Amino acid sequence: MHYVIGDIHGMAGKLSGLYRRISRELADDDTLVFVGDYVDRGPDSFRVIELLRELSARHDAVFLKGNHEELFLDALEGRNREAFLENGGDATVASYRAALGAMRLPEPHEAFYGGLRLYYEADDFVAVHAGLKPNSYNVETQDPADLLWIREAFYRHPRRWEKTVIFGHTPSMTLNGRTAVYRDARRNIIGIDTGAAYGGPLSCVRMPDGKSFQY
Repeated sequence: MHYVIGDIHGMAGKLSGLYRRISRELADDDTLVFVGDYVDRGPDSFRVIELLRELSARHDAVFLKGNHEELFLDALEGRNREAFLENGGDATVASYRAALGAMRLPEPHEAFYGGLRLYYEADDFVAVHAGLKPNSYNVETQDPADLLWIREAFYRHPRRWEKTVIFGHTPSMTLNGRTAVYRDARRNIIGIDTGAAYGGPLSCVRMPDGKSFQY
């Protein structure tokens, strides 16, 4: 089975708590899929990356790239620094400075960020950070910018997707007014960003049975 986990945003305690809950049911051949936005807004971005690296040593794990990872990496290269800081990057900088004494990426973190993927496709679902452009019928040809940033053009489009699309990026409060996993059976999409950085829980959906877990 696959356990698909939503936007963490520096909330290391919620990540640890959610993992404790799903670990009771994890089998050796199960896969963890994380949809991105590990950093920014919450206080423990550095610790989140450390925890994710630890989990990847114990389980088959897939890490997708979120728009906040793109903002972070761009800022480190001197691009769009203001946009990064305005979107919660100041918390990320503070967490790295607290852990390392300076804003720098240790080599294991560089390798982690360098290995992030844009999407993950299984037999019955596609996991992506933000969503898919409805007029493109092949996930491999999607514009990377859409995979990281798209919102209404994806989740408000009437298209029903052949495979379930599981996405983060847009908090469920925007989609259903609640901190519950967003499920749209008509479009065959599931939104799993339940606002962990805004007081909501961190959420996971297991596929193919669709069971949800929160912490």
